[in-house]
Amino acid sequence: MGNGPSTVTSVDRSCEFRLIGSGFPAEVVYSARMETRLDGSTIARSVEAIQLASSLEAISWAWTTFGERCCVLSSMQEIVVIELAMRVHRDLPVVFLDNGYHFDETFDTVRCVERRYGIEVQVVGPLEPVRDDIAPGGCCDLKPALRDAALADRHAWISGVRRSQTDHRSAMDLVTLDAEGRAKVNPIVQWNDADVARFARSADVIRNPLLDLGYTSIGCRTCTSVPTDADDARSGRWAGDERTECGLHCG
Repeated sequence: MGNGPSTVTSVDRSCEFRLIGSGFPAEVVYSARMETRLDGSTIARSVEAIQLASSLEAISWAWTTFGERCCVLSSMQEIVVIELAMRVHRDLPVVFLDNGYHFDETFDTVRCVERRYGIEVQVVGPLEPVRDDIAPGGCCDLKPALRDAALADRHAWISGVRRSQTDHRSAMDLVTLDAEGRAKVNPIVQWNDADVARFARSADVIRNPLLDLGYTSIGCRTCTSVPTDADDARSGRWAGDERTECGLHCG
């Protein structure tokens, strides 16, 4: 973007700031005062640029600071965070937690990720024998132990949580500390569903096939169904239960 949109004829340089993003145009410059009003599409493109820059910067910081002691933990629903991470560095480890109860389509997505990026996804688990009679939600109770096993020798992890997903996540920050004192980086925490969909289309991001079958939030096959409420993307998770979190992001 250089010195800003061409429609800006004069700016007050005393109020500008700069964001540098890996794999992103060299600088995005905004100013507090402009003599020419920008059109709506230019503003929208600028907002998208800032979001992408901050997301890439967060991942770049994690990789630069922690190297392979950092990883991406992915549920293999939306591969947006993996796409962003691979733009930063192909050696950034990608981890999938297998509790033994995932859909076949989710494992197909793991293999698609490996083929596209030329990486090997680190699959952790199962840690316990798979049971035919496990209760809905019991599958998710296994995930915190899997997370801790995956992160045992790591100092940081990258997740795809977003504030718009649940009340519990609404106050999450871009970077925080988890209960064990590890850095937790949430590079798309400020994105909403439309942001995710727009980026996924523009970057041709891999999709879990279940998304095309009506699923809007994908977890274990034992506790996930198509949404029961058209206005709540996560209403197909633990349907009929008050539970709203799988446990990965509660500690």
